This record gives sequence, C-alpha cells and structure tokens, in this order.
Amino acid sequence: MRRASICLSALLYLASTGAFSSQDTWTSQLRLGGWSHHLEDEPYESSPRFNESHKGIGYYYRINQCHGSVSWYCKVGVGYLRDSFDNPMYIASWNWQYAFNEHISAGLLLGVGSRTVARYGDEVFLGTERKVVPLLAPNMEITWGRFSIGFAVLPHVDYRVEDGKNQYDLQKPTLFWDIGISF
Repeated sequence: MRRASICLSALLYLASTGAFSSQDTWTSQLRLGGWSHHLEDEPYESSPRFNESHKGIGYYYRINQCHGSVSWYCKVGVGYLRDSFDNPMYIASWNWQYAFNEHISAGLLLGVGSRTVARYGDEVFLGTERKVVPLLAPNMEITWGRFSIGFAVLPHVDYRVEDGKNQYDLQKPTLFWDIGISF
C-alpha cells in the first residue's frame, strides 16, 4: 500500500508541475479509484452487501480524430478493480468519445470483463461465480487540464437458477465514477 501511495504522489506531482502534455494532445491516461452506487438493493436477505469502493487501476491509450473529426476520439484500455462482490475484476474496452468542449465529453464504452456474478436460486443467495461478461455503458468525462472524473452507467446482471433453469436477469443499473490523469 505504501508503494502505491508513493507512486500516486509522484504522478500527482508530475501532473501539477506541467510534466505531462496538455489535454488536447494526451495519448495515455491512468484511471484510478472507482466508486459506485447500486440503484438496486441486494435482492434477498441472504445476499451480501454490495462493494462500492473498487480500488481500481487502469490504462487507456487515446486515438485522436478516430472518426475523421476533431471532436471525436477513441480510447482503448485495460483495467483491474474489485467488483460489486469485492472480488478481482479484469476489463478490456474500447470507448468512443465525443468532445462537446475542452471540459466535457460523452460516449459509449464497449468491452469485456472477467468478474463474479451473484447466483440465486429459489430466492436464496447461492454464492458468486466467475463469468466473462460483455460491457456496454454510456459514459461521460469532465476534464480540468490533465485531470478528469469519469462517470458511467453500468448494467447490473444476476445469474438465477429457478425451477432448474439457468438465466441471466438484468437489474437496475449501477452508477460508477473514477478519476483520471492524462500524460
């Protein structure tokens, strides 16, 4: 933990001294933290409480003018965080972003994640199971110089076993946010 705080302090110092490039020319971005709010409570009394502090780290590479327009850019990235059940989650994604101005952009994230999903049967929590799941999420980023806050609306999916049938159920979404440092 001490090593991570030293690394983060060094990155913040470099960013504040102007060592990184300006917002409109950055090509790399470090995403840190990750906090969420589940719009749905745990469905049953036996369900564990959702983790909403995700301790994530990710790297994104930016491709400017990916659709032939100055306003569009794309990001390809990978990341690690703790999922809603406090288990490791690994993601790879492609993100289309439209910059409305130098401070606000919005887009769509498409990716894949290896994470745990809840297993329920006959209205009882049965545990979690690791699955590879698709990710599709609208998102927005608010930027100040080299720093940004990212917001996403993520689907919440449960795995149910009812009457011997396995099915995925889409629940109310989860609001997610993290911070970014561009260089």
